[in-house]
Amino acid sequence: METRLIDVLQPIKDNDYRLSENQNLSELTTLMLQKIGSPDPVLREELVYMIFSNFIKRDYYNAEQLKNILRSVLNKNYLFYRIKTSNKEENAVFRRSVSVRLISPIMKKHRENQFLSEQEIHRVWDNLKKYMEQEKDHRGYIDGKGWAHAMANAADALYNVASCEEITTQEVRDMLPIIREQFLIDQPYLFDEEERMVTALIAMFDKIEPDERAEWLKTLIYERKGWNDPAEEIIINNSKHFLRALYFRIIEEPSGCNELISVLEDLLRELRKQEAY
Repeated sequence: METRLIDVLQPIKDNDYRLSENQNLSELTTLMLQKIGSPDPVLREELVYMIFSNFIKRDYYNAEQLKNILRSVLNKNYLFYRIKTSNKEENAVFRRSVSVRLISPIMKKHRENQFLSEQEIHRVWDNLKKYMEQEKDHRGYIDGKGWAHAMANAADALYNVASCEEITTQEVRDMLPIIREQFLIDQPYLFDEEERMVTALIAMFDKIEPDERAEWLKTLIYERKGWNDPAEEIIINNSKHFLRALYFRIIEEPSGCNELISVLEDLLRELRKQEAY
């Protein structure tokens, strides 16, 4: 099945993402959704995702079709596929990761054409919030299977939804503690996940007051319980990398958050006290 689908999709990519006259867009979309989480990185990343992304960008899908794709990827068989039961060595994360990744091009298209209702946008945010609370597979690149990168793809989705004017201050407030929980973990982020999340964070910071931004950042300080647990070193490093990423983004690309520069400097100095060397 996967080999046959590659044979169908590869010519579309090679033809600059154009369908031939005998191909049915609806049938093709169904086939691609069925294989969205394939462990084959060529099929999953280079073909299924890239074709979806280009079809969305080029307006192959009308508003109702985009809504149907969005509803599909948000359901329990996609965004939440085995999220509470799969082991980290399994392939379930690929379906979740590409599902959350597909939210971004759909939301970009919405911001151009405004085809989603306010209720639908809030539903996307609510599902992202639930997803962020539950995702435990933080692998980035997996040898032989390509990118999982669930948290980086989730960060891109958060940015694209948070950039919608319908997202409220309270929705951002509710999301921020979850982001903290996902980054203060004892597994190292190795593939610029913090950079992608900082992009989302700056969009979310536009929705809250400056003092709230500073107060939340202070929650990223991890106080170690001892000096002999390597897991604590990883948590401290994750915190440090996240704060540094935000610091350099603000000073290099002024974002309306310049009041945080001195706060971040103080927090990074404080984290030095937690270093074991």
